[in-house]
Amino acid sequence: MIGSREWMNISHGTLSFKEKIQLIKQVLVPATLNYTKTFIEKPSTKNTFQLADIQIPDTPIVKEAIAELENTGNQAIINHSWRSYIWGVAIAQNKQWQFDEESLLISSLMHDLGLVDHLTHYTCQCFTFESSLRSEILCVKHHYPREKTENISNAICLHMNGYLDENNQSISKEVLLLQKATSCDVIGTDLALFSSTFREDVLGLYPRYQFNTQFKQRLKTEAKRNPQSRTALMNKLGLPIMIEMNIFQE
Repeated sequence: MIGSREWMNISHGTLSFKEKIQLIKQVLVPATLNYTKTFIEKPSTKNTFQLADIQIPDTPIVKEAIAELENTGNQAIINHSWRSYIWGVAIAQNKQWQFDEESLLISSLMHDLGLVDHLTHYTCQCFTFESSLRSEILCVKHHYPREKTENISNAICLHMNGYLDENNQSISKEVLLLQKATSCDVIGTDLALFSSTFREDVLGLYPRYQFNTQFKQRLKTEAKRNPQSRTALMNKLGLPIMIEMNIFQE
């Protein structure tokens, strides 16, 4: 699959012309439709899920993932990462999906490290690949199960696809949730699943700190650095405009 960890091994994050066309066909229509719905659908009045219902796994690997994220010093991205986890858990609750909380949390905390923490040896052609490699190093250090390590890495790589088919049985729930959660926080998709109170509580605990402006600039820098990446393609397809006009309006 384009964007997967396996695909990264071959491409290092560089899209061929054929892959660009394929990704546009797979993503553009459903992603645009989901984005449009955010301006039409009203917040749920049935969902009673609360912020207090969300548990944060208190394990050594999670603590180190938190430390790596905080070391970036970028509060907008730090809060975005935490909100992504919260949206992900809430989406899973709404859809009654079973998932591994620790794996989703590690994925959420580390998914943008390559976007904000460019190292001198960063040679990948996609920031998600760099982020996934960082997560793998962390998992190996903590002797994390190989299957879970691969799943976390795959989730990070695929979150930039813009859309994933939740009916595809080959895609794990953690992978689906990270993609849905990050899309929720970046352009507002799936926000209608949550009550107004839940939204306000999440944003109150983790304010956006001009996330829209900062994220657009980060994507612009990434697109310039890696012109054949998915980020560059999404930029051309209008992602910055979606961010600018999203329901958060900041």
